[in-house]
Amino acid sequence: MSPSTAAAVAPADAVEQVRAGLVKPARQTPALWVPRVDSLAEFGLMISRQLTQCRRYGGHLSVLWLEAEPVVLPAQTAADADTDHDGEGASERAAAIEAREGLMTAVGRRLRSRVRGTDMVLQVGETSFAVLLLDAGIPEAHLVQDRLSTALNGPYGVDAVTMQVRLQMGMASFPEGGARGTDLAESARLDLRRRMR
Repeated sequence: MSPSTAAAVAPADAVEQVRAGLVKPARQTPALWVPRVDSLAEFGLMISRQLTQCRRYGGHLSVLWLEAEPVVLPAQTAADADTDHDGEGASERAAAIEAREGLMTAVGRRLRSRVRGTDMVLQVGETSFAVLLLDAGIPEAHLVQDRLSTALNGPYGVDAVTMQVRLQMGMASFPEGGARGTDLAESARLDLRRRMR
């Protein structure tokens, strides 16, 4: 086989390995990528297999629900108030949306890196996250929740700008918090609201 033929075969082999699941593309490395769903119903579908296993074998799992609110600096608020609502104001809003998305990506990456590889992290909608803690009951979920509240609140570097986020968390465990994924997420959200009072 000539060197040029070997070079042509190598990329094809790499593509086949990716398709076979042997090699993940870099953007899907667990530490870098957090899947996103747009609704609680989609979240429920994503965790249905884990819930089925828990029902079948009497296992435990818990859901942590996180809501991330970007902290807006007073200078940014004043700048937004000074811009007109046409032209320049639209570009400012687009930049703010882009900055928020960058911040949520940074929060998701930090969250993914602070839980076990066997736990599932999902972004739900634009500013919420759900963490599925496998083999974790209420006591274990409380420990993780305490650890995450310290690790996730703080500054984030987004495009050479330091941004802050305010995180609120709630939790629910199977089966006490519900038998379906949407029920668990709703219970965790209710727990978050109770903590905010």
